[in-house]
Formats: sequence, C-alpha cells, structure tokens
Amino acid sequence: MTTFFTILIVLVCVNTAMMLVSLYGTNKNSSKVSENLPDAKISKIYPLDLTTGDYKKAV
Repeated sequence: MTTFFTILIVLVCVNTAMMLVSLYGTNKNSSKVSENLPDAKISKIYPLDLTTGDYKKAV
C-alpha cells in the first residue's frame, strides 16, 4: 500500500513540475507573439454553419 502511494505522489509531483514549466514557457512565448502582432496579417474567421438539418447519405 505504501508503494502505491509513493508512486502516486512521485507521479503527481512530476506532473506538477511539468505543468509549471509549460505555463512558464507559455507566458514567455505570449509576450513574443504580441510584439510581432502588428506585422502579421490578420485572417478572417468565418462562423460555422451548425444549424443545417440536412444529412447526406454516407453509403
């Protein structure tokens, strides 16, 4: 039983460390992206048409 909890605690600690590293890297990258934003071309985003009730036969 103690082996199970030891492995569980180790895995939770590794997961927490990986999340912190990932979040730290994301904050660092987001500042770089916002600096380059005026130079980038802004693309149009079209809405999805999810209200259609027509279904096509698959076979």
